[in-house]
Amino acid sequence: MYHQDWLMRQIETITRYVFSIVLGKQDELTSDIRIEAQQQTSGAANTLSFRLGRLVDAERLCEAEDLLYSAVEDGDPEALTAGLRFYNDLNLLSDETLLRCNFPRDEILSGLRELCETYGYDLGVIGEAD
Repeated sequence: MYHQDWLMRQIETITRYVFSIVLGKQDELTSDIRIEAQQQTSGAANTLSFRLGRLVDAERLCEAEDLLYSAVEDGDPEALTAGLRFYNDLNLLSDETLLRCNFPRDEILSGLRELCETYGYDLGVIGEAD
């Protein structure tokens, strides 16, 4: 139980930290991306954040992560912020949901660290196990 709580705190700390550096904002990280996408101009359903959110809602987490890394490889300018929101959303899921989706919380942390490092954010010891 302690390990899961520690992981959740590390994931939240990393996402908020990098998001605040990238956009200079903290409050937008927890915004509901489906509402946000609906408020955007036409084509909102095609945004990476929206598509990732839909896959998370459908509990297709591995497929969502594959979509994210495909966008990263393709140089999608939205990939970093969408990825931070994605991992934040995953962190909010229950352990039971993550288990059912075969996506352990440790994988959230490792995916988040990899995403950040891909974009040149050296997290040092943030998120390292004690």
